[in-house]
Amino acid sequence: MSSPFVRRAVTRREDGAALLLMLLAVVIGAATLFVSSAISRTPDSRKLGGQAEVLADAKSALLAYAVTRYDFGQGIGLLPCPDVNAGGGFEEGVAHASACGAQHTSVIGRLPWKTLGLPPSRAHLGECLWYAVSGVHKDASGARAELINADTNGLLQLFGPDGASLITGSTPADRAVAMVFAPGGPLGGQTRADLGSGVDHCNGNFNTNSYLESNGTIDNRSLSGLPDAVDQFINGLDSASGVNDQILAITRSELAAAMARRADLAADLEGLTDAAARCLAAYGRSNPGGPLDLRLPWPAPVNLADYRSAGSYSDSATGVLSGRLPDTVDDSNLQTGNPLASILSDCDSAVVPQWTAATAALWADWKDHFFLAISDGFQPDAALPSACAGCLTVNGAGPYAAVLMFSGNRLTATGQVRNEPPTDADTKSDISNYLEGRNASNHPLIAGTADYEVQPASTVFNDLLVCLDTNLDVAAC
Repeated sequence: MSSPFVRRAVTRREDGAALLLMLLAVVIGAATLFVSSAISRTPDSRKLGGQAEVLADAKSALLAYAVTRYDFGQGIGLLPCPDVNAGGGFEEGVAHASACGAQHTSVIGRLPWKTLGLPPSRAHLGECLWYAVSGVHKDASGARAELINADTNGLLQLFGPDGASLITGSTPADRAVAMVFAPGGPLGGQTRADLGSGVDHCNGNFNTNSYLESNGTIDNRSLSGLPDAVDQFINGLDSASGVNDQILAITRSELAAAMARRADLAADLEGLTDAAARCLAAYGRSNPGGPLDLRLPWPAPVNLADYRSAGSYSDSATGVLSGRLPDTVDDSNLQTGNPLASILSDCDSAVVPQWTAATAALWADWKDHFFLAISDGFQPDAALPSACAGCLTVNGAGPYAAVLMFSGNRLTATGQVRNEPPTDADTKSDISNYLEGRNASNHPLIAGTADYEVQPASTVFNDLLVCLDTNLDVAAC
């Protein structure tokens, strides 16, 4: 029998073409309005001329790339690598995914206009645009981040012409995921001659020093080159200031808003939650004690040293029956003798058809959003047969052996903040930054008996719950 989550996830790819056309129109229109409005408020708006339109087109194309890339199973929120050098077999205007720097390291180069489906994007004086992408958002073949979702903060800050006032990046959540540069005219001996690097369509060269500037403190021409470092840029004023680069940022929230317009993403995340619950049930049914042995694994801690690595999501025999959904379950297996080393990595699609390669890839990017609570009668060291005198309930209904919770995007109305080390101080260790109401306040669960809650989605609640009953059958709570 199909799951209610699977039935709700029926928006399929055959409707994708029409949906995508509508989505791209919305994204492009919104980005154009945003850029025009933002530029009109700057002191230099009269000097920008047609740059507002070309920057808006580039921003819209980058957002559209992130939206459509999801169709190819590449995850949410990925942005193209820059065009760093047309030599060495690379084609001009194409994103150089195999030459995109180390993992989590931001990169700068020319805008990959051909990858984005644009003509050579020219700004003031006919110069093509430049582009920087946050190291945790780059679509790099060998350097992709292990965890990226709508909560992933960018690594780029944009300062105003004074070099002191922040335009973008005053908080970690406000940092940019990408920057687009419209270089002004040559300053201070900048040479933009063709240096033989194959820049046939845009002309010039791939040397950032020939196009971008520094105010002596903030340097648009070079990045730190360090993983997880925050790189800074300065929006130029005019030639007299020594910096005439006009820069447009794409923030995390703008990228998340573009992705949220995909109806299939929400449906896919519901399907992922359902599939993960079924893998959890399959683990319980794999215990060697027979059909009456339905013990489940201990949760992983909420506080992790590394939220990106799947290996960090490991069960912990500490007596706490709530926490993150574990993948590795070695502590539990010492009690149950279960042969499965991992709940999700070892989930058998022959047993759980809902668990596919696409589902597994989606889980990798959203694994920090899953939380688990189990009843004391179903923990690994519980007596057999598996049963509980006081199981878990949801809104008073039950009984349930376990409750799996998926946290939606951070809620600004409740002050949720999900900053991640090593760049920022860890706020992911606080469960209330993910879950709401009793779903958060019941942690840490010690007695194994508690009442969780479901509510209609709102500005103050967006948890999705799936329950496992005492037979480990899966259903919406």
